[in-house]
Amino acid sequence: MADLVKVFALAGLDENGRDCYVVEINDDIFVLDCGTSLPDKTIPGVDYIAPNPDYLIKNKNRIKAYIITHGHDESMSGLKYFYSAAPAPIYCSKTTYFLMVGQARSKNISFLPKATFVNPSDVINIAGREVRFFQTCHNTVDSSGVAIYTDQGYVVYTSDFIIDFSGTDKRYYFDLKALEDLSEKDILLLMSESKTATKPGYCSPKHRVTKLIEKQFRDEDKRIFICCFWQNIFRIDEIMSLCRKYNKKVYCYNDYTRRAIKFGQEGLPAVLAGVDFVDKESLLRVREKDLVILMIGLDDDLYQEMSRLGSHQNDDKRINLNEKDIFINVSLPRPTLETMCTKSMDNIYRTGCEVLWIKKDQIVSMHAREDDLKFFLTSLRPKYYLPVRGNFVNMMANAKLALSLGIGLTHNNVFIMDNGTQLIFDGKSRPQLIPNSVNKIVTDPLLVDGTGSSHLGSSVISDRLELAQDGVVVIAATVDLARQEIIGGPDCQMRGFVYVKEAEPLLKSISTIFVDEIKTSFLSGHFDIEKVKENTSERAKRFIKRENGREPYILPIIEVVN
Repeated sequence: MADLVKVFALAGLDENGRDCYVVEINDDIFVLDCGTSLPDKTIPGVDYIAPNPDYLIKNKNRIKAYIITHGHDESMSGLKYFYSAAPAPIYCSKTTYFLMVGQARSKNISFLPKATFVNPSDVINIAGREVRFFQTCHNTVDSSGVAIYTDQGYVVYTSDFIIDFSGTDKRYYFDLKALEDLSEKDILLLMSESKTATKPGYCSPKHRVTKLIEKQFRDEDKRIFICCFWQNIFRIDEIMSLCRKYNKKVYCYNDYTRRAIKFGQEGLPAVLAGVDFVDKESLLRVREKDLVILMIGLDDDLYQEMSRLGSHQNDDKRINLNEKDIFINVSLPRPTLETMCTKSMDNIYRTGCEVLWIKKDQIVSMHAREDDLKFFLTSLRPKYYLPVRGNFVNMMANAKLALSLGIGLTHNNVFIMDNGTQLIFDGKSRPQLIPNSVNKIVTDPLLVDGTGSSHLGSSVISDRLELAQDGVVVIAATVDLARQEIIGGPDCQMRGFVYVKEAEPLLKSISTIFVDEIKTSFLSGHFDIEKVKENTSERAKRFIKRENGREPYILPIIEVVN
């Protein structure tokens, strides 16, 4: 009897980031990646969006492995939020584990699970089943794809990759031999990334920034500021190589950068080896033409630091940016951060410094483009194809590309799915697509604020949106239950709602409603605080809506004595 294979996404389809894919073979569950993504302005107060763990928690006894392909937030940083509720063996490279644990530590979250370290092109056994890893080139160290054996053929997941044979550094090596070995096997399903499937050609060599910034290191006598995202290890590696080549000394811009470099020296020593780092006490003893000030950040924190630097609000006044300096920006923003990046660069330009802003038309992100995808597809020639990791338009472009290759892929064996939709192979008939309305697999995002201590529901987000759009009205009073009277207040305050000069009549009317509800509750013989708050909120909302069309958030507060 053939293996029963089910494949679905808890997250990662029709979105960028938050990748989490489930492969079920008979009763065994293999989880491929578990990442987070960044929120947009429609969900205020949320720091990260993670996969919903409900399905994994309910089926935790069947999970045989969490396989984490590389050390980026979108692939690794969601697991810490629910691992204790659904523990299972973790398989990843030693570097990926180091980055995953370090990322949790940077958010003050205790996360130190046991893991089995695998080299990027190992072949291992998990739960009695062969699992083949194959190293890929990406902008972090030791990235890999994975293939899981079934008796119908292998299920292959590429994760993020580019085809690059020009690199000699084994940490970013594309293992063609491992791919050739896999191409000799029967491939049941190929799951391939889609983030830049709309872009023509190969990514390589347009992913390298060295040639674009080397002149500033080689020819200029100015002090160099350069900023980069922490998780783009490939880019940091390029910067450090230029510093070694041109005998530049490196000063860490702030405490975050110093912590990141110390962290890198522990887990990524080859990236930082041979670089002359300058401590705080020695900064002013280094000639400006020999100095590179490195600014490393995570997500929007980096752009906020750039804004402070450009507006001279940075803490260390010895490194104020001025017309004698060069500022190099090699941090390509995610779609949700483009506006913030532009605003921060406005401040940088205002300082009068020389600016080199590397943009998307000069360098590309290290994700598979059309020819990279063609290479994988024609090498493996899968029976079925499932585009993953990307917005719908990118997944559709990936699917159309597969149909155009003439390798037996048609509309009958290429699939575009939603999160929660199951693709089922029973070995007897054509695959089945079961929509999530039937499965009822919970795929609503897990919303995380602060440092991850809170998981927010839709009602909280709804309240925050209301606050952001129409403001808030807070009204408070102190009541003496024994005397059945108000002994303090009412005090009514408004924020983000109306101009102060327009507020007085509204304040009086809302206060009148509040007092009326309190007195009515006294007269009833049973003072019900929650009922008073509810009635006040409803009446005040109706009144304000009628007066000026706004719907602020109403927050009644009652302090009770005696």
